[in-house]
Amino acid sequence: MSPWTLCDLRRTLSGALSVLALLAPATASAQRLRRASDAVHTGSSDRDRRRHEPSGDSPRAPSSSSGGGSSRWLRPRYFLPYPYAWGYQGYAAPQVDLQRSPRSVAVVASLDGGIALSSIARGGVALRVLGAGLEFELRYTAYAEPTREGTLWVGLGRYRGGVALADSAEARVRIFGGLLHWIDDAGSEFGGEAGIGLDVFPDDPWVLSFDLSGGVLGRSALVSLRGTVGYLVGPVELQLGWQHESVIPTVSGDAVDLSGPLAGVRLWR
Repeated sequence: MSPWTLCDLRRTLSGALSVLALLAPATASAQRLRRASDAVHTGSSDRDRRRHEPSGDSPRAPSSSSGGGSSRWLRPRYFLPYPYAWGYQGYAAPQVDLQRSPRSVAVVASLDGGIALSSIARGGVALRVLGAGLEFELRYTAYAEPTREGTLWVGLGRYRGGVALADSAEARVRIFGGLLHWIDDAGSEFGGEAGIGLDVFPDDPWVLSFDLSGGVLGRSALVSLRGTVGYLVGPVELQLGWQHESVIPTVSGDAVDLSGPLAGVRLWR
């Protein structure tokens, strides 16, 4: 990524999170983002240890991916314009069951924000492209923490490919793997993750979504859990939920928790 792109991304993220950052004053556990950055770049969340380590490039962790071969569960599916459209239950159905023109590809876009344990502002955007048993997801989360020296910021990108293990009108269960990308003022680190996701359509107008993943990022491990409850108004879903993010150093120091509640909107098309 070019220096111009990094600077531009930093300005964009800082502007988008400025209001939340003002609502999240520094606490006794300040510098949590700095500790997370240390864990990713050096494998240690201990600031004293990092000061005495020799400088140099951090080794990059290889990206991991899920084993997504063909599955006997995969079969052609077709999507409604949005969940529960036209009086149907759920979001997907065989073509023969649809009385109107079906779609073999769907797009889901989301925007959310929240506070990570009262001291860090968080904002995120995501785009999922769903197909007949396969999908791709791009998700980016930005964190901002106010300190005496200024605002610390971190960007965490996820680039995922997934395979649907089950795809019915009431639920879509998928496994996924992909690339992680960490950006902060110390530079970038890459890694890989794998996990499982679930979207449930229990009854109009409700949507339940869950993601669980784990992976390696720079010289740290990353464990993530996200759950939301959504209420649909046409194609627009209003969401409330919780996002757990734990950065675990592999050398020394304690895990850094970046968890907290979230609120957002999701568009199904």
